[in-house]
Amino acid sequence: MTLASAARIEQPAGSPPMLLVGRQINSRSAAAFRDAQIQFIDTLGNAYLSFGEVLIDVRGRTAPVGEQQPPVPAGTGQRRPANLFSPGRAQVILALLAWPELVGEKVRQVASTAGVSVGQAHDALGQLTEAGFLVPGSWGPVRFEELLDYWTAAYPTGLGRRLEAARFHGDPARPISSERPVYLSGESAQGLDIARPSTLTVYLASVDSRLPVANRWSTNPDRARNVFVRRKFWVSPRPDEEDPAVPTQNAPWPLVYADLLATGDARLAEVARTWKAGRVRPDES
Repeated sequence: MTLASAARIEQPAGSPPMLLVGRQINSRSAAAFRDAQIQFIDTLGNAYLSFGEVLIDVRGRTAPVGEQQPPVPAGTGQRRPANLFSPGRAQVILALLAWPELVGEKVRQVASTAGVSVGQAHDALGQLTEAGFLVPGSWGPVRFEELLDYWTAAYPTGLGRRLEAARFHGDPARPISSERPVYLSGESAQGLDIARPSTLTVYLASVDSRLPVANRWSTNPDRARNVFVRRKFWVSPRPDEEDPAVPTQNAPWPLVYADLLATGDARLAEVARTWKAGRVRPDES
């Protein structure tokens, strides 16, 4: 029972919230389900149920040693579904969410934009088609908002963790000094109504060792980390974006959305919803 498995279940419009019932849900999947607002319960007593004014949230219960989830029996023809949100596939999904017109382009263009090999792009597109998020002849991902929310829920512990380059303590409101373009995300992104952000999330094509010194970012273990540096992997397919002469610009909008939600701050969750609402077209939801 994983987020990737749940994402393959297409629900008719107007149907009740999804409820997953199974033998065992591990802590990582449970966290992703909560972030995606998917309700669940397993035989160990872990549960996340929300209806009306009722919230049931039980976590941390594990099976005794020797009673863990059994593997898929060999020779039965059964197979576990591929992880739709593995880092490589998640990069392709980000590219399709940020630039939906890529659905009609050649696989090589998708791969170049997502920063993956042609083989990885082909695999991801096939998995998305099998899961019902891509349909031949469409002008972008179908079930767009659903795919966005699943991808966002998986991002912090999947692709986001893979991209992390360094963490520092610093002043998020201080103008960034860098000889190379810096891509802002989370609450420091441009266009958000946040007077003084408490964290800074940036994406860089390469990390210059002089950057922390120039910006007075500290690695003092006694100071809480609030500056997060991650690796930029995408290349915009639109010629008017990513001007190398512009020192700071925003990361793709789905990344900004994911980084806002990843903070777990209720205030920023509201900001994230507003950010998303201004970018998801009615025909995409």
